[in-house]
Amino acid sequence: MKQLSFHKKLRRSRKLVQDFIINNYKPIVLFSGGRDSLVVLHIVKTVAESIGIDDVTAIYADTTVSTPGNLDYVKDVCKELEVTLVVVKPEQDFFKLVEKWGFPTRTRRWCCYALKIKPIKDYLKTIEDNKVIFDGIRRNESHKRRNYPEIGYHRHFKCPCCHVIFYWSSNDVRRYIEKYKLKENPLYRIFPRATECWCTAYKTANQFKALKEHFPELFAKFVEAEAKLKTGGSALFKGGKKIYLRDL
Repeated sequence: MKQLSFHKKLRRSRKLVQDFIINNYKPIVLFSGGRDSLVVLHIVKTVAESIGIDDVTAIYADTTVSTPGNLDYVKDVCKELEVTLVVVKPEQDFFKLVEKWGFPTRTRRWCCYALKIKPIKDYLKTIEDNKVIFDGIRRNESHKRRNYPEIGYHRHFKCPCCHVIFYWSSNDVRRYIEKYKLKENPLYRIFPRATECWCTAYKTANQFKALKEHFPELFAKFVEAEAKLKTGGSALFKGGKKIYLRDL
């Protein structure tokens, strides 16, 4: 797919979306506030409008530990695009779960299911119509994602899931944002990702140093959570060694 030009990739993405919508699938976009999902949301909205469909829904998973300001950005974008926004939350917040289970690690990523998948799954159960999930997963983001199908059936959500920009590069994403003058998340000025979840599985000490500098109140909650762990656990690990946030 690398040989395709940006314009051919865009046509392919639009065709994927159109094929589902014209077959009466309710379009639902997972919108995290990041660049990739912003592009997908805009593509889905414009394709839907082009065939006379106004009913596009965006789902935002409020993990209870997102970067401050991220949800406000998501709300602004959905309002501007006239997209229905549904915000879902876990039954217990991140720090309560940390007290019970410890901080998430790469080998024990309880955060993804508890904070995102289950709340979204519970909401989708309330929709009886045929539905399709559109998301911004791209194959070159990780080795694991290279093996994903472009269109598949989501085992948790029990409906089709389409990775609309699966074959796009990060440059393609930026080019689309510039082409259509989309409002990018201002958090990118601070962090490499507009993080909707500060789970510790894939975060680095430098990222938490930036969090401490720009959002000290949220950082303090992590330090407090570390102190409550009876096992003496740390929020981060590197090379098998504990990294305590209190020492940053």
